Amino acid sequence: PEKVLKEVQNSIKGIHKDIHKIIEDNKIGEKIRDGFRVSITGEVNAGKSSLLNLMAKRDVAIVSDEAGTTRDVIETYLNIDGYPVILADTAGIRDAKNDVEKKGISLALGKSKEADLNIVVIDNSSKNINNEIKKMINKDTIVLLNKSDVLDKQNHQFDADTVLASVKENKNINILINKIKEKLSKKFTSNNTTLITRERHRVKLTECLKEIDNFLKKDQNKDLELAAEDLRMATRHLGSIVGKVDVE
Repeated sequence: PEKVLKEVQNSIKGIHKDIHKIIEDNKIGEKIRDGFRVSITGEVNAGKSSLLNLMAKRDVAIVSDEAGTTRDVIETYLNIDGYPVILADTAGIRDAKNDVEKKGISLALGKSKEADLNIVVIDNSSKNINNEIKKMINKDTIVLLNKSDVLDKQNHQFDADTVLASVKENKNINILINKIKEKLSKKFTSNNTTLITRERHRVKLTECLKEIDNFLKKDQNKDLELAAEDLRMATRHLGSIVGKVDVE
């Protein structure tokens, strides 16, 4: 019996390791099904809405010369070389006095934190850049220095992938799209053959893992019945995903 118990323990440890590996996947499965979140943020009047329209190949967002026209978050679904993407246009970041615009900026900052990838759009001819915008720029950011048709040399340096472009003239937007694909492929490459595509499955696997943890913490020689109950509970959680799992 002791030898059999040791084999069971080793087998359960292997299952625990496999489930843990599946769960620690950056939610790649759900994102493949629902879409990767890419947020367009940055300066007012830098060309964010024009970029959204250009990438969507239709007029999704209102474009105006007046600063602060985008107040709400505007989302559109795109397929970028096989990657399902939810592209969001957000309010320009600045020190606003209008309460409605302030709310829009707050939504923009929230979207940027939730996003899998941020495209920060900056007018290449800008002399000063808002501190909130500078804080956004990190490894999960692509900086788009727009309006290169006005100033055709890079006017700013950032510690992030940067594309000098012109949305107006559709110049270097193909480079931006390639950068997006590159970022997503690196960020979400998974070695797992099993992908979780539903949140319910993730919850059930997490609960299963907890019961296996309880089993492994017990002294199975003394608490055999309680340990067996832990495994029964674990199989119930698995059963709710794959169908009935027999007691054996």
